[in-house]
Amino acid sequence: MFIDEKFVEVCFDKIRGRGSSSIIYEAVLHTQSPLFITSKKQAEKNNKNNEKVVIKIVNKFGHDDFEQVLREVNAALKIGIHKHVCCLLGWSLYLTTHALIYECVDGYDLHTWLKLYANALGLITEMQIAKILWQISDGMEHISAVGIVHRDLAARNILLTKTLEVKITDFGLASICNKQFIYQAQINRRLPIRWMAPESLGSRLFSEASDIWSFGVLIWEIFTFGDVPYNTMEDGEDIVDFISRGNTLVLPYKTGQIWQILTRDCWKLNRDERPNFKAVRNLIGQFLEEKTINYGYLRCKSE
Repeated sequence: MFIDEKFVEVCFDKIRGRGSSSIIYEAVLHTQSPLFITSKKQAEKNNKNNEKVVIKIVNKFGHDDFEQVLREVNAALKIGIHKHVCCLLGWSLYLTTHALIYECVDGYDLHTWLKLYANALGLITEMQIAKILWQISDGMEHISAVGIVHRDLAARNILLTKTLEVKITDFGLASICNKQFIYQAQINRRLPIRWMAPESLGSRLFSEASDIWSFGVLIWEIFTFGDVPYNTMEDGEDIVDFISRGNTLVLPYKTGQIWQILTRDCWKLNRDERPNFKAVRNLIGQFLEEKTINYGYLRCKSE
């Protein structure tokens, strides 16, 4: 998956995002991605040698940063290519600095998209929401099936194309689970506590069930147009105490019953009682089938 830097043209005036130890730029890839070459179907769709991509350049590189990059690459390799996942195309040494190259999605992240609608008082239909959530659950079902836990599932890490097709992104915290499909994190890592499940907050245990909890928070983000979870609490310990006592976020008044029930199940204190992503995907799929005869285009469109 190594790509020589001579084939990568970075657009330093086009910043797509910033992290604590990296900056993401738009770029042009002047060769075919090694990952695409391994996938005949994808190679047929991406056979041009001047592909618009994004490049994540690490600007701080201590031991922990190296471990994070390595974990991200390993997770991306296991995930492979999926229509609802922003795929890693390769890695490079750009000016002696490690860099990861991802496919480019022209559109907004889900959080920004929600804020744009909220500020403009636009209308987002329940069908649009259901289709977005179906795609997220479809991508996450694949991620979970290959033994990966995302650990940072949130609206900000969901990319939307102009036609509202979903790409799950940001695998900086993604980790490979053990044989019991559990990952135990180090205590000193910075983690997104407002999206974390109680067992993750207390024991640093992560699994598909903890990603399901985060999915419930993501649903809440959508119906609040991108509000900050637990926005009246500034201290992480207050959030931990609030959740440990069985409290949860509250969806806005008049939110559809299906979403009330689904978030309730996602936020079960006992992780064994939460649904998996396959069950969630099937539930939302059934909802879509009942609401419109056009359900199914999500799968057929990419065939």
